[in-house]
Amino acid sequence: MGTETELKLSLAAEDIPRLIQHPLLATAPRRLKLHNTYFDTAELALTQKKVAVRERRVLRKTLLTVKTAHRSEGGISHRSEWEAPTTPGSFDFSTLIDDAAMAESLSQIAPQLVPIFTTDFSRRFWTLDFRRAKIEVALDLGTVRVQRDDLTREQPICELELELKEGNPTTLFALARLLSRQVRLHPADDSKAARGYALFLDQKKTPKKADTLSIEEGDTTVAVFLKIARSCVTQLQANESGILSPQDEEYVHQARVALRRLRTALRLFNEALPAGFADRWSNAWRDVAQELGNARNWDVFCSEQLPLLDQDLGDHPDLLALRTFAASKRLAAHEAAKACMTSKAYSLNLISFCEALMNLKDSEEPIRAYATKALKRRHKRFITGAKLAHTLNAEQRHEVRIDLKKLRYTLDFFESLYPKKRVQAFARSLASTQELLGHMNDLVTAEMLMAEREPKVADAPIAWAKGRMSAYLDMLPAALKPVIQADTPWVK
Repeated sequence: MGTETELKLSLAAEDIPRLIQHPLLATAPRRLKLHNTYFDTAELALTQKKVAVRERRVLRKTLLTVKTAHRSEGGISHRSEWEAPTTPGSFDFSTLIDDAAMAESLSQIAPQLVPIFTTDFSRRFWTLDFRRAKIEVALDLGTVRVQRDDLTREQPICELELELKEGNPTTLFALARLLSRQVRLHPADDSKAARGYALFLDQKKTPKKADTLSIEEGDTTVAVFLKIARSCVTQLQANESGILSPQDEEYVHQARVALRRLRTALRLFNEALPAGFADRWSNAWRDVAQELGNARNWDVFCSEQLPLLDQDLGDHPDLLALRTFAASKRLAAHEAAKACMTSKAYSLNLISFCEALMNLKDSEEPIRAYATKALKRRHKRFITGAKLAHTLNAEQRHEVRIDLKKLRYTLDFFESLYPKKRVQAFARSLASTQELLGHMNDLVTAEMLMAEREPKVADAPIAWAKGRMSAYLDMLPAALKPVIQADTPWVK
């Protein structure tokens, strides 16, 4: 058995000529045509076991390959792999695999295996000695293809794989950064097998929310930070495609949440991280966060505020002009977010951040005491503002809302460390307050967005927003009371 360790990067086909001009790729590459057939049972038993079985035809030889599900560590995937020459269709797993239980399991279903999808691509590859590591650089260009029910579905393959043969995995990121000087290379976590199965099942991507984290008492502060940061990166990347090919405004929302959680975590763990780390990376993600924030603001205005205005103002002439203005600004905001997330700078930032995470040294400080201290600090700050919220101006109330969001994110990070029922009860006490403060902030944002119109106008929609805010202010003391009085899960 071998372990495959690789970093997969997507690129545009038109950038290939510039990529191969990089000095590190100056030597002539080796070239292969690869035809691969992936097998499974009709019920897809293998993918349920997170195993991929492939026959690869290379020149006049056929190779049988078995791979297990990959484990991703900051963008680098690790998977167990068995590969050897075979006779097509023989599926001799007992000879191939040195894990007796796995070999037996696969041998039992071998008679049921049928072709599921194919990948056909040309490969150019170089073997580099780079910073005391040996890395195979493979450039693949071709197609993933599924033929099912008399229909053919295809997706293009255009990717660069950096596979570690010897050395430290962090060198994969260092090499990716150097190659990125020529063209935009973007970390891509989906394997060809994963893409093939998604095509076979005709799966449509959906917006990804944050994963629930499992933090254990014995974890160190740095280990927990890494879990959180990598979870945020995973959520961010999972929502990229929906932003680049607009399908659902929720993609923008969840990508923005991912960056908010990440920047909250950076500040939260500032004391446990190397000097300057939190400031550097919080600032590095700021521009993307701002572009996503602007797009999200216009989404909320158009999807939530305008329908309410329609109910109350109907065909008022001021509202008709506002709809046209808002639609134009929303489109421009989405285009700006798309441009930001397809930029070379964004992809390079992602590569560099994942490299920085992998280079962090573990600590000895246990997480429980650190988490409790952080929650107490966040809670105290929020409660101080909440008790005065009805007397504050819009900007100050916004700060209270941000404090509440940070408290909620911090609770989400550490919830597995505390009694489940107490966490759930406290989270419920936050929910209604968070919702009301969110509505109030949406109104403040709506006024700011409407103020972007030229010439400046104080029209019916502005008056509507001010009137609605007055009603929310009357509701605020009652909404804050349960939070102020709630028992916290970190104090027995």
